Amino acid sequence: MKKTILFALLLALIAGALAGCGGSGGAEAQKLSFAESASIETITALDGKQVTLTGYMATLSPLSGEYIYLMNLPYQSCPFCVPNTQQLANTMAVYAPKGKTFTYTDRPVRITGKMELGDFTDEYGYTYNYRIVDATYEAVDLSQVSADYAMYQSLAEDGVIADVNASFDYLLFVCQWTEYQGGYTDENGQQITYNLYPGDAENALADEQFGYGKQAKEDYYPDLIRRVEAVGGDSLSDLVQVLRDAQSLEQYARDQLVSGEYAYDEAADKYTLNDAENLYNRFYEVYGRFSQWLTKYEL
Repeated sequence: MKKTILFALLLALIAGALAGCGGSGGAEAQKLSFAESASIETITALDGKQVTLTGYMATLSPLSGEYIYLMNLPYQSCPFCVPNTQQLANTMAVYAPKGKTFTYTDRPVRITGKMELGDFTDEYGYTYNYRIVDATYEAVDLSQVSADYAMYQSLAEDGVIADVNASFDYLLFVCQWTEYQGGYTDENGQQITYNLYPGDAENALADEQFGYGKQAKEDYYPDLIRRVEAVGGDSLSDLVQVLRDAQSLEQYARDQLVSGEYAYDEAADKYTLNDAENLYNRFYEVYGRFSQWLTKYEL
């Protein structure tokens, strides 16, 4: 139940694709922010209504131009996802009107379209339960944006925020490795899956090419912290604290693996962590704070 509720909150940050130039007629559109989209009640109340939202197009988008992913961070190649899922986070799916397409731009844009609720899976496999459809967009005059824009732009150009986001995939693994599966193709061409053993988890943490070997190095989190502080100093202390807490949790989870704090269920051929619930809750508490931080800066 805890997981379902938390995912619902995080999914309220999700989104989709973008649409062509121009304004939108009809009823006056309600202004929406990425932070406000974290409220399921807010999104539900907007179903079928015109909304407007300002952000950036992710560089990943279908060649057809039917939609793109709108984010409040510039220069992101891929939309953010809830760790170990294809559920979009802090990203809005925005679709062009039928028969029309959108052209990518790295300029900030203000989109206007209709909010639509449902269960959607797009061609990239990303899933979300709301999107903006029949949308148009117009470029935003940067002289009208907040004073935080310069620092925000520097963060995005450095790429550190995308790397921080990716770090949660690693952190989830060290906290929940017993819930992961490996796989291989046998001599008959059949795909065989298996639950991870402690040795499999240790191998994944040592493998720099296919596993988490790069993230498992001692300087991984300190380097992320240094990069954030180099851009914003004390003004980004809240993000730095998220990373320090993530590092502390990573060290605790790694110690649990090394010290053998797990049990084996022979009937299920599966290991379980002795402190699984605490690790799970601590992970989503830290990730939830990062998700909230992502919505902090709005154009």
